Amino acid sequence: MKNQRWFACLMLFAGASVIAQDAPSIVRNDCARCHGLDGIATKPAMPHLNGQLDSYLLAQMKKMQKGRLPTAVENHVPASLTESELAAIAQYYHAIKVTRPAQETNPDKVAQGEIIFRNRCNDCHGDNGREADKDAPLMAAQNLQHMIHQIDLFVSGKRKFGFLQDDAFKGLSRDELEAVAHFFASQDQIAPAAAAVGGGKKKRR
Repeated sequence: MKNQRWFACLMLFAGASVIAQDAPSIVRNDCARCHGLDGIATKPAMPHLNGQLDSYLLAQMKKMQKGRLPTAVENHVPASLTESELAAIAQYYHAIKVTRPAQETNPDKVAQGEIIFRNRCNDCHGDNGREADKDAPLMAAQNLQHMIHQIDLFVSGKRKFGFLQDDAFKGLSRDELEAVAHFFASQDQIAPAAAAVGGGKKKRR
């Protein structure tokens, strides 16, 4: 048993070493401070990036670079970075397959959020947020504090709605939006094997 524990630890450190070696220098020197080398947020209101669609990550970084998506981080995406460098960052985080940490969620909010999700969000964030369509991001197991912070920005008008978000958010209170966030946060990022089998429209991953 002791040997098995040591082997598991060695494999964990080996995996972290491989991730670090593969990371672009901008990731190692800057991005990892808030998003980790493994894409798991290291600060409360930051998003997890591991496994996220590279096309979505690239689009968001380009918006930040042009000042169309303000953040609290000064010079978040420097203008000096080329599109190929941004694409390398996006592809790096997209390719990382690590498990996002479990989060504490409110069961009542999760149940309420699931109902809203089925009626409002499923078209763009299928399979409980594990799939995406219409340029939407993957949402399953996303950092709850990050999602709540973004809700506050949307509700206050400090962040503009993306494509189709306006219709999805219309008429929902902040508490209802927070319930959806709890639902997404409660999900596994990767579907359990038994639930992964099924039909339906194939969407981008």
